[in-house]
Amino acid sequence: MICPKRTSELLDLHLAPFKDKDPAWEVGVSKIAGRGVMATRNLKRGEIIFQDSPLLIGLAAHEEDTLNACSVCFKMLPDTRFMCRQGCGLPVCSLCAKKKQHKTDCDMFKAWGSNEPDVANSVIIRLLCVARAINLSKDQRDLIYCLQANLDNNHRTEVRNAAKCFKNFPTDKKIVEIMNRTVAVLRTNGFDKTTDRTTDNQEFNYRALYPLFAVMNHDCIPNSYYTFEEKTNNMIVRAAVDIAEGEEITTTYTKLFTGNIARHLFLKMKKGFTCKCPRCLDPTEKGSFISGLYCRDTNCSGLVVPEITGLPHPNWNCLVCKQKSTHAQMMKSQDFASGAINAKVNSNSLRTLVHYLNEKSDSFIPSSNYVVIDAKLSVLARLAQGREDCNEELVSSTRLRYCRDITQIMDKLGLGDSVLRTQLEQQLHKEEERRAKKQKELAEKQRQLAELEQKAAEADKLLATLAVADESAAGAGDGAAAPPPAPAAEQA
Repeated sequence: MICPKRTSELLDLHLAPFKDKDPAWEVGVSKIAGRGVMATRNLKRGEIIFQDSPLLIGLAAHEEDTLNACSVCFKMLPDTRFMCRQGCGLPVCSLCAKKKQHKTDCDMFKAWGSNEPDVANSVIIRLLCVARAINLSKDQRDLIYCLQANLDNNHRTEVRNAAKCFKNFPTDKKIVEIMNRTVAVLRTNGFDKTTDRTTDNQEFNYRALYPLFAVMNHDCIPNSYYTFEEKTNNMIVRAAVDIAEGEEITTTYTKLFTGNIARHLFLKMKKGFTCKCPRCLDPTEKGSFISGLYCRDTNCSGLVVPEITGLPHPNWNCLVCKQKSTHAQMMKSQDFASGAINAKVNSNSLRTLVHYLNEKSDSFIPSSNYVVIDAKLSVLARLAQGREDCNEELVSSTRLRYCRDITQIMDKLGLGDSVLRTQLEQQLHKEEERRAKKQKELAEKQRQLAELEQKAAEADKLLATLAVADESAAGAGDGAAAPPPAPAAEQA
């Protein structure tokens, strides 16, 4: 294990611009694995623990990505004529083309000699984040070497493939080793878009290394969460729950709503370790049943969950009738449900998807299953863009229902604050306010209507009274005006 003291010294140098004289953290020996970040005092929920800046950052540039983004400021560029005119093979905007950062990148890649400098190549653009490590200071490179790196058989593949894109790629073993090491560190504890590190409902479209954050260990129910400053890409880490002095500050390397089996496979294959946190050791995942499926026995209403064995294909047990099922049997049920729901998710009709989730999916898959949760998150994301083919009442009821459903799952898991929870609570608050306002307006209309009806009734009563009075007056008037009948003799 690399000395925590040396790591702390290098981190202090890296974080010096933030001028934190009384840091709430320190690097120490972890009970989870090797080193970790520990709280130096009691931290309240929502309190900022630390800020971190990227030691390395660049475009993720996967094959499926559009490549017309500036390699310095990352802003999108026109579809044509976005490549550097100096022939380095990097996309750059006219403003950044004059900056020192691009000049350093450009000189390096021009010296290597891109095979096709006028064509955007995802391999070259993606390599830039790694290659920038060559021009770091000695302390900065030492910091990279202080960070955990899983040196598996594939960590050299990226640099080896990138070498084929240049005529004069470096052969100096020291330079190649720096890049290989950087790749290994990025793969272990770096960011690479949000595909490998989606802990929250937020976008981060770059490849980056945040050194202090990289020292943090994983927990499937983390006690911290992070956000990014848009202009600087600096990271802000906050306490998701109250954290006691001396307690380890953890993050998560996996998606929040991934089931036990998928998380175990990801962590083992991508990060090289097996997680043994309380959530991973509980087949029900703290009663959230994110992996839960219905029992195959049609006479049983129980849920089936996977055994905790650490194996990729464990048996499953029904919690009611205790029937065992093989992994293959339960995966048929899961795959059927996933296919049916994803077909609706990918359809053009949002109303059809909402109706399917509300009325039909519960007949073949529990509402707590991660596929249903992902579908509900997809609905909320689409509603944030517009109501599509849903009427106002359906939009309102769906937002309320789905926000509450997902928040309840988070509560069962014991998840504290996060970007996703904040978004859900904001939507809930907004929708509840809108409903309260609507109910208030309706109540006011009903009050006004009742008032009008009362006034109308009083008017009718008054009119009736006047009518009676008029009739009485008319009757009295008629009696006074009529002359008395003449005597019979006079008439004769």
